[in-house]
Amino acid sequence: MMWSAESRTEEPVAAPTNLVPLVFDWSSDGKEILVTQPNRETQRIEVWRLALADAPHAESGARKVISDPAYDIFQPHLSPDGRWILFEATRALPQAPESTLYVTSTNGGPWLKITDGKQWDDKPHWSPDGKTIYFLSRRGGFFNVWGMRFDPVHGKPLAKPFRVTAFEGPKLMVPQQIQPVALSLTQDRLVLTTSEVSGSIWVLDSVGP
Repeated sequence: MMWSAESRTEEPVAAPTNLVPLVFDWSSDGKEILVTQPNRETQRIEVWRLALADAPHAESGARKVISDPAYDIFQPHLSPDGRWILFEATRALPQAPESTLYVTSTNGGPWLKITDGKQWDDKPHWSPDGKTIYFLSRRGGFFNVWGMRFDPVHGKPLAKPFRVTAFEGPKLMVPQQIQPVALSLTQDRLVLTTSEVSGSIWVLDSVGP
């Protein structure tokens, strides 16, 4: 659905479906949206572009932009200049699930690996100028926000990831159940879901008859 701030009403963008599409981003001109949804045959999550001009049946002209039979694709985001799509690709491996961040051209082409897949990386976002990629990573044992400088002209990372936050204890931490965690950016602020975890051990005296 699309909600209008002027008329205060909602209008359908696409027809109802049981595929459960999730909306992640707008194009810079506001004419298209990026969504993920499962493929009926492979059951893998894919990224599609829907044109809002085709509403209320945007699915009729939808274009698949990222898919792979070995990966589920999540968290797609368009770069501020509209040239790149940042996303997370996950797959199940015998030793442990793998999560890797990639960038690809909006016109299609190879995936450029941003992280090495050796730790769980999630929730990637562009900085407003498109020159830094921020994401959550469990490297170090706890989830924290990390960043990586990015060359938006040539489409490649410029250096190794650097840590932004230092939540390293249960007093205040990013939840280890990462799915409901959210990350959002402005020009000079970052908003992140955190939690406080505590517990106690008790000894009961005189238990029993």
